[in-house]
This record gives sequence, structure tokens and C-alpha cells, in this order.
Amino acid sequence: MGKLSEACEYIKENKNKVNPEYRLGYHAMGEIGWINDPNGFCFYKGEYHLFYQYHPYSSKWGPMHWGHIKSKDLISWEYMPVSLAPDMNYDIDGCFSGSAIEKDGKLYLMYTGLLNPNPDIPENVRQIQNIAVSEDGIEFKKVKENPVIDTKDIPEHGLPQDFRDPKVFKHGDEYYAVISSRNIDGSGEILVYKSKELLNWTYAGVMASSKNEYGKMWECPDLFKLGNYDMLLVSPQFLDDDGDRYHNVHSSIFMLGQFDFESSKYNFNFVDEIDYGFDFYAPQTLIDDKGRRILVAWMQMWDRKIPTNDKNHNWAGAMTLPRELKIIDGKLYQYPVDEIKNYRTNHVSYKDIKLKDILTLDKIEGQKIELELEVEFLEANTFGLNILKDEDQQTTMYYDKKEGKFNLDRSKNGEDLSGAEADNSGKRRVPVALNCNKLKLHIFIDRISVEIFIQDGERVMTSTVYPKSSAKKIEFFSEGEVVIKSLDKWDIRHI
Repeated sequence: MGKLSEACEYIKENKNKVNPEYRLGYHAMGEIGWINDPNGFCFYKGEYHLFYQYHPYSSKWGPMHWGHIKSKDLISWEYMPVSLAPDMNYDIDGCFSGSAIEKDGKLYLMYTGLLNPNPDIPENVRQIQNIAVSEDGIEFKKVKENPVIDTKDIPEHGLPQDFRDPKVFKHGDEYYAVISSRNIDGSGEILVYKSKELLNWTYAGVMASSKNEYGKMWECPDLFKLGNYDMLLVSPQFLDDDGDRYHNVHSSIFMLGQFDFESSKYNFNFVDEIDYGFDFYAPQTLIDDKGRRILVAWMQMWDRKIPTNDKNHNWAGAMTLPRELKIIDGKLYQYPVDEIKNYRTNHVSYKDIKLKDILTLDKIEGQKIELELEVEFLEANTFGLNILKDEDQQTTMYYDKKEGKFNLDRSKNGEDLSGAEADNSGKRRVPVALNCNKLKLHIFIDRISVEIFIQDGERVMTSTVYPKSSAKKIEFFSEGEVVIKSLDKWDIRHI
């Protein structure tokens, strides 16, 4: 039995051993084991396909496979057989991250193969790029031409042990792959390769570099047109914090600029963090048949405690709710995809509720819910919510008008989520302005996750939290008087 069949058989025989205590209701997860980066996110033959880094055999990172799910609406996902396993001499130690593209009706996966002959000597690691092809989007065959981009194809200044995560796209008659690399000076950079048919690739140059200014290795690049800009997404490792930004050990950032397809150079003049919460990494996007640019990311973070692993629940990791990206007046906005509205149930609505201390409202509670509210501040300085609350647990969020910042505090969430970062306070914040003295929040709670879309998606904060199943209460509070102009709550149907 090959490694691919072994993985599928293991999942089938062991998936019932997963402890369901912390399983999410409407977010994508693996059936069992560990997942991380989204890969191969694409729209193919009328369905959305999402692949992911996958180690089915434990809830810890291990030799990487590609897990696979598909959906008609980005919310309800169907598990597919494992797509890739490390079973060839060019990927024997792992099938690392990559992307997907359709060509001539077939689905092509471009991914990084890991060769790690001696883990004690990291300089001997080699990362090379490979292709697998499918006629139906389900069963994939690795091409005989692999590796399609080998160590010999890396420029002299690139380190062969850090050369991964190809994102492939087409422009005109040519295919492009943007690939993460690390310069011999330690800085991260993105290399560009070109091909006419996805199998023979030519190095085209360095697209952009961190120059040791924006972190070290730049992982998981994604380049696409959005509005009048070419947007570049990267996930820098070890990016130093900057004010309220980049407080996780590893961050995800976006750049706005212009890519010159002739010179393969990218000129950018704006950089910011995509998500100001705790758990957001390695985002990848697609464009669908409606012309939407949709993003999904790993809703977890490296170098942190993960309770489902620590408690031997036999799984770890999930994906964010898919988001639509738009540029409005030169700013990035993120919106939960409209399809989530089809899963709403048990609607509860309030209008014009005055508050100047602490308030709870009938039927406004739960662990798998959606909240939408608009608050007028009047003379108040602070307004916030305690969610997932019981006697000794809660997750807190609030807006401080004097500071002009929205704050998220998970220090009393229920579990120790500390990690390698210097800031283990369990607190994050993001600058955002009131609009005509009003604050809009769109909040998704799904058992162990919280995603907060602030001011119509101008800012987003994503976090895992681990409350007891009894922690369902929601409490509103303010310092001074506010009016909750509108408040809508829905339960989200379990998928």
C-alpha cells in the first residue's frame, strides 16, 4: 500500500477518535490530525476546492501531505481523499505548500517538495518545486518532469534550503510562479519564474525583498490585481513589532503597488498587517466565477500552545471564514462571504438600546453565532462586549474613543495560549476611527474562534479562544452613555 492509500485508510479507521469538545461548527477543519497553511485554493468546474498542509497521524506538525475539501458555497465543505503524500524522491520528506491552476480543463497543483536527509544539518535541506495533475480535481498524478524547478534553477544569492510555497497564475500567454526564498544575507525575498506550459520554467528575477526590514523569510506569497493595485500577500517570519502591529511571532502582511511583468519587479508604497488578531497566517486567495477575490487563512499560529494537541484531542488547526477583499478609496476592506447568510437561523433583533454601565439582553448569547451591531457613542469613551462568558471565563473586546483603538483581550479565555512572542498578555489592539461617532461590529463566534470585522471590514481581528461549553453569556458594557442603534444576532446552523 502506498503512502497516499495509507493516509486515506488511517483517516477512515481513526477519525472517530477525535474528541469533539472544541470542534468548530461552520469553519473548515481536518477530519483528524494536524492542518496548517491553505493550499491550492481555487474555483474549478463549478466548485471551490481547498487543499491544506496535513499530517493525519497526529495533532502535531509532521511529514506533510495535502488534505483536500471541496464546496459549492465556501461554507459547507465535503472531505475528499488526501491529494498528495510524500512518496517520491523529490518530496520524500514532505509535500509543502503551493497552489492550483486550471489548464485545458485539468487541475494542476504546484507544490514544494522537501528533502531533509539529516535533520541535524539544516544546511543540507533542499526545497524544490513539483507539479501534480488531475482530470477530475480529485485524483492527482505527479508528472514525470518533476522537479520542474530544481536547486540548479535558484539564483546564486538564494539559499536552497528556503525555497518554497509557489503561487502560480496566468498573465497573457504565460504562466508565472512567485516563490518564497531567503537570501544568503538572511533576508526574505520573492522570486519570479515564467513558463509557457507549467512544466518548463525560467527564472525571471527578484520581485521584492524584505531587505531585513520586514522580517526574515517571506512565506506563502500571493500576487493578484485588486482595484487599481497589484496586491502582494506574504507571511514574514520573525517580523519585529511596530506600534500595534506585528505582535505575533509570525505575521501576515499585504502590500499595495504595481508589478512590472516585463522586468518582474514589484514597486510598492504601502504595507500593513492583514489581520490584527492572534491567529491568522499563510493567507491564500482565489478569484471565482462571480469575479470575487476571496481569501482564506490558517486560523492558528506557530510557536504557541494548542489545547487540542496538549489535551490529546487528536486534531489541531482550522481555517478562517472565507473573506471577500475589496479596495475602496485606496484602503483594503475584508468582508465575510455572503454565503454565510444562508446558514443563519433564530434571528433576534434590538433597536435603540441605551447603555451606560453593564447590560445583558434576552436571547443574545451562544457559542456558534453571528452578531451585527452599530453603536453611537454619545458622550461615552468606551464601549465593549464580554463574550463566551461564565463565572470565571470571558473574551473581551472594546473600543477606546480617546485612544482611537479597538482592543481584544483573550487573557481569560479558558486555556493557556501563550507562545514564543514577547507579548504574552493575551491582548491585541488596532487603530480605527469612529464614523460619525458610530462603531460598527460584525462578529462571528464559532466555539473556539472569534472573528471581528470592524467598521465594515476596515479592520479585522481573528483569534482562537477555548471557553468551557457552558460559557455562552454575552455582556455589553460602556464608560458613559452609548446607544446600541441596532443589534442582530443569529445562530449559525452546524454544518
